[in-house]
Amino acid sequence: MKRASLISVFLVAGLLMVWGCASTANVNTKDVNCPAKISWKVVPEAQVTTFECIKTTYKKKPAIAFVMGLKNVSDKPLRFKVHIFLVNENKAVGGKIPRKGKKNKKTGKKGKPVLQPVDSVKVKYPVAKTTTLPGRLEVVIETCPYL
Repeated sequence: MKRASLISVFLVAGLLMVWGCASTANVNTKDVNCPAKISWKVVPEAQVTTFECIKTTYKKKPAIAFVMGLKNVSDKPLRFKVHIFLVNENKAVGGKIPRKGKKNKKTGKKGKPVLQPVDSVKVKYPVAKTTTLPGRLEVVIETCPYL
């Protein structure tokens, strides 16, 4: 009996580590404009406000791009790391949001690269050498330390 309960505790702990605290509750699915089947892993501090897949050009060549709106819903300034995996194409794009800090007008120095509470940004991630919209995507948004 003890062994079975110990195994079930380890199983539950392992599943929590694999899934983490990410969820799809922080995604506004009404504003997702993409034909792909999307798997979302979004931390509770972030909210995806918009997401779309578009055909565009990148360095004067046909490409696709992902345009995403992201909002900080926590009560403290944070930086986020975004990964967009094109599952069937074995490609990925992403980056840190915000990319760099804003300059202070009084001191002239750059601040920390953080997104203030309730602030939102819109970012575009082009995928070079890809002209067809993907069938499956995995979008991962994590918090990231700002140095």
